[in-house]
Amino acid sequence: MFLPLIDRTKSRAALRCLFRHTTALNIRKGETLFPKNTFSTAGQIIMISSGLVNSFLQDDEFGKINLWLGQEGSIYICQGQNSSRPENLNLEAIEDAIVFLIDYEDLETCYKSHPELAELFYSHLLPCAMNDVSERNIIFRLPDAGCRITRFRTFYPGLYERLPKELLLSYALCG
Repeated sequence: MFLPLIDRTKSRAALRCLFRHTTALNIRKGETLFPKNTFSTAGQIIMISSGLVNSFLQDDEFGKINLWLGQEGSIYICQGQNSSRPENLNLEAIEDAIVFLIDYEDLETCYKSHPELAELFYSHLLPCAMNDVSERNIIFRLPDAGCRITRFRTFYPGLYERLPKELLLSYALCG
């Protein structure tokens, strides 16, 4: 996932630092990343290398709250533990998935000795994550389910057909 973005011939040490702080996880279809009520994504950058996942919060009062769909190339940046509202998401695989987790503070530490990693974060990871957040906000604010589905199909081409109906409805009827 990183190799096309970083020059391997000039940045081997940066890549080693990045890989040292990256956890790769396989999630099988129907499985969640963490057991119920055990979440540890706060402060993590979540990157989907392959497959399809749904991220959600589990809330005692409201139940399961779907927040984000991740497919190949998707990136989500969770609020950290020091945030006023740390974000502990769980991921459920809609299809078998490979997920990378990088602790944001570890990545910041790598910046100090490898500035090209700061460039990677600010020129690729952050804009990709922000674009996805922006598009989700637009979808969630559209006036009716028909408009939301149309926009969803435009932003996530081919995803509509891959989602279970109940999950699709949770995103389409969110308004």
